[in-house]
Amino acid sequence: MIGTRWRNHLIAAAGLLAVAFTTSLASADMEPFGLEAVSSRYSDLIIIWRELQLKFAEDEGEISRCRVERACSSSAAKRLISIVDEARHYDRRHLIGHLNRSINAAIPATRANVPWLSPLAALSQAGDCKSYAIAKYLALADAGIDVRDRRLVMLRIATVPAELHLAVLVRDGERWLILDSRTLTIVDSAATRQYVPLHEFDENGVRDFRGPTKQMLDTDETDERSTFSKSRS
Repeated sequence: MIGTRWRNHLIAAAGLLAVAFTTSLASADMEPFGLEAVSSRYSDLIIIWRELQLKFAEDEGEISRCRVERACSSSAAKRLISIVDEARHYDRRHLIGHLNRSINAAIPATRANVPWLSPLAALSQAGDCKSYAIAKYLALADAGIDVRDRRLVMLRIATVPAELHLAVLVRDGERWLILDSRTLTIVDSAATRQYVPLHEFDENGVRDFRGPTKQMLDTDETDERSTFSKSRS
C-alpha cells in the first residue's frame, strides 16, 4: 500500500507533468506551422545566417543615414524607404500585404543561381527566392515590425519537393503568416499544407523544425542548403 504522504507526492508530480505537457503543446501551437523547432545542427546554415545578420546591420545603417541625409547615394535604400513609407499608411495586416506585393514587384525574377545577398543588393538586381525574402525581412524591420515577430524560413513546396525555397514569416496576433515570392496571397502557416518547413532563422539563431519534417531534415541536402542551387524565385 502507498502511504497518504507518498500518494499526495505522486498526485502533485503528475499534476506538474500535465501542466508542463499542456504548456508545451500550447507553445508549439503558437509557433509557425504549429511545430516545435530546436537549435540547428547544421553548421553551414549557422554560418550563412551569422554573415547575413552582419549584412542586415550594415543595410539598416545605410537606410538610417538615407532617412536623414538628402544626398543619399544609395538608390536601393531610397527605393526601400519609399516602399516602407507607403506601406505605413495601412494597418498592420494591410501593411504586411503591401510590403509583400511591392517587393515581389520590385525584384525581377531570374532562374540563375543567386548568392545570399544583402537586402539592398537584393533590391538592385534580378533575384531568386532568397532575394525577395531577405529584402522583405529588412523592410518589415524598417516598418516597425518587432524582431520577435519576423523570421526567415527555409522550406520545400509540397508540389515541387525537389527544390528548397526561402520565404518570410511574420506574426499577426496569434498567427504566423507566410510572405512568399511565388504568390501575392498571404496564408496562415498553421492552416496550409502546401509547405514543408525545414529551418527558421531569427535573432536567436537557426532552428530545425521537428515533427512531420524530421525525415526531410535527414535527407542528403547539404549542397542544397549551402548554395541553394536548386532554389528558385
